[in-house]
Amino acid sequence: MTSLDESDRQILKILARSGREPLKQLASAVGLSRSTLTARLRRLERDGFIQGYCAILSSSISARPNQAVLLVKLDKTPGYDIVDAIRQIDEVIQCRSVAGDIDLVLDVAADAIETLNKVRDQVSTISGVADVRTHMVLSTNFRTVFS
Repeated sequence: MTSLDESDRQILKILARSGREPLKQLASAVGLSRSTLTARLRRLERDGFIQGYCAILSSSISARPNQAVLLVKLDKTPGYDIVDAIRQIDEVIQCRSVAGDIDLVLDVAADAIETLNKVRDQVSTISGVADVRTHMVLSTNFRTVFS
């Protein structure tokens, strides 16, 4: 994997804010020709800096509008087997390992409160999970993708 230079960082920052930025405008914004920009984009994709492009949908139209954050404490770390088991749960959309009293932070999106409860129960019964605390998401005030 290659390292990023300032032009690469600018490209990524712009795309994180607006993934539909036309190539001509993106090239102009970072001071590159369109062909040079296209080659850089291919390299950034190939090297894994850009993992894909997507539309971020409003939770108001989501098929899974009920969201929660699960704070998971493990009996011991690392918990690779636990993370692998959590990965199999469709409603878990993100799993982060963190430092401190909590070991994992799970973002969960479900179609109903009852489904969130089942996911919580499923996580809490995984061998090696010591405790799970659930925090319902009331709203998302803002989200940044790249800084």
